Amino acid sequence: SGRAQVARLTGCKFHPVQNCVHRGLRHRWHRVAMAGATYSLYEVAFTAAALSGSSVAWIAYGHIGLIIALTCVVGLSALGDVLEVLRGSGCRPAADRGPKDAAASAWPVEPELPPQWYVGMLAIQGAGMAAQLLFGLTVLSGMLLSFVFGGCGVCLHLRYYSGNYSDNARTLAPVLSIVAIIFAMVMTAPSDGRGYTSMGVHDRWGAMALLFVAGLFGAAGAQAFCWYMGVAPRDLKETNPFAGLGSSP
Repeated sequence: SGRAQVARLTGCKFHPVQNCVHRGLRHRWHRVAMAGATYSLYEVAFTAAALSGSSVAWIAYGHIGLIIALTCVVGLSALGDVLEVLRGSGCRPAADRGPKDAAASAWPVEPELPPQWYVGMLAIQGAGMAAQLLFGLTVLSGMLLSFVFGGCGVCLHLRYYSGNYSDNARTLAPVLSIVAIIFAMVMTAPSDGRGYTSMGVHDRWGAMALLFVAGLFGAAGAQAFCWYMGVAPRDLKETNPFAGLGSSP
């Protein structure tokens, strides 16, 4: 019959016209939702504020300005970790998310992490900032912070957020902005000062190498922790209200 022929040509069963229109609308809404969630307002605002603020601080005060800027952004990160520890879990269940959270979860969301993760991150961030602010150990401070943000943070976003690697990479902007400030702080410190010589480093290439090595150790440590604690990416079907909209009915 004519209906059967249309169904065979279009791949839609039962009510071909209505079904195809419905499928097309669902695909369209899926594309709109994913396009609108490419970067969250928080990511854009934090990244822009961190990079622009640190640039102004460097122009105005040089190396000291970068230390101040890094203290501010690491302090904000530590505050978030404190809130997660007080909450007792790494992430609220999907049922407890408000409308704004539900809209944001159309893009990759963070995994559920145990409180031990946040306690560990707080301890290393605190040690890193203390090394710089109290003792002037710039390279050591940069290594500790690179361990947290350049290693653990990047690994967590790429491996354990709920999207694929391409989508997860788009959530890295805030983390990479902090990493950039860390490298800038270390690279602008006097290479003949205590911040370098205390680690046996006498040039900026050696300091940069140590930062990269610390980041690699951080990524390995984060991976080992997640394996041991059984951390897994969140199920998109639980958190993403648009998940599955492109599938066949």
